[in-house]
Amino acid sequence: MAEKNKTSATSWIDALVCNAVESRASDIHIEPDRDIVNVRFRIDGFLHVIEKLPVKELSGIISRLKVISQLNITECRVPQDGHFELDYKGKIHNLRLSTFPTIYGEAAVMRILNREDIMINIDNLGFNKEQFDIIRKLIARPYGMILITGPSGSGKTTLLYSILNNLNKSYSNIVTLEDPVELQMTNVRQLQINESIGLSFSRAMRAVLRQDPNIVMIGEIRDPETAQMAIQAALTGVLVLSTFHTLDVPGVVTRLIEMGLPRSVMAHALAGVVSSRLVRKICPHCAKAHQLDDFEKSFLGFKEKILALQKPFGFQKGQGCDQCRNSGYLGRTGIYEIIYFDDEIKAKILEGASVAVLKKAFQDKKMKNLREAAIEKVFEGVTDVEEVIRVTGIPL
Repeated sequence: MAEKNKTSATSWIDALVCNAVESRASDIHIEPDRDIVNVRFRIDGFLHVIEKLPVKELSGIISRLKVISQLNITECRVPQDGHFELDYKGKIHNLRLSTFPTIYGEAAVMRILNREDIMINIDNLGFNKEQFDIIRKLIARPYGMILITGPSGSGKTTLLYSILNNLNKSYSNIVTLEDPVELQMTNVRQLQINESIGLSFSRAMRAVLRQDPNIVMIGEIRDPETAQMAIQAALTGVLVLSTFHTLDVPGVVTRLIEMGLPRSVMAHALAGVVSSRLVRKICPHCAKAHQLDDFEKSFLGFKEKILALQKPFGFQKGQGCDQCRNSGYLGRTGIYEIIYFDDEIKAKILEGASVAVLKKAFQDKKMKNLREAAIEKVFEGVTDVEEVIRVTGIPL
């Protein structure tokens, strides 16, 4: 009987993952409630209910997930993390599992990763021509630090791996410190951070600097010690790539100062900062012509854009269909704010300029912020005003 339940759970998990891959889901949620278990897929950033199961089936599913992810099957009181792989249609999909104890039983979330999703060519990430030229100049530098900011699910990992893929040459020594390692790459030495045995980012970074690296990718700068070591590496001839949690580009300077980094060191080490977000694209299968209302025109700066660009525009909006699960959107693209730290910007940092002054300096250089980059996508017919407001908000 137990063997039958095991086989049943395995078959259900296999079918669930295959369905998720076909649906372009990034995450699978298995969430117990009082009477049922909700199964949801995250597609283009939004959760959709896929199935509802009887509560009695939960324990068998969670136990099987733990077995194939090599987790402790007898421990259900604390969260656990693991991973497993599934071969579907000749492609290996890596699934990162996280279990979480709740009052109704253990919940599970699986992040789906595969090389095709992450290893996107850098010129297909959504950069406009001006931004693409800046990013190419940034990553061509032999040393310095490039930081990528944004909330979870904003495309930071995809951008990092795409940059690494672009820089991955036989003559370069590339080392990454990750938690977890999202994707295995050839010709790159990747290290999995393990805090439980004392292998932290800062400790690993000390060892990396003795490995004669050309390029170092740090999954995330979390503490002052790691920040200090990353900056020092950038000053000694290493190109350092990392993510950093701030809401905008000027905020990076403030946060690094709060971590105890001297302005002089920061000004010389920082090469650039990229703030990343993802917006949903209008579904091409159900898109129809859309007349802008007064609010949308005001938000877009419609008259100014028309006068500046002197070209007609055909705005569209998705109506909802089977292809897009009646959402009106299908797929996502990136929007970016990219700041290149030139001599003028570095001088302002050395002078002790405030965030407001830095923002003004960036505006004076005609660098697009996130909202401006998103609005550009509206005029290109890629997305719509509603989606831009969801991601960037309404200016006060």
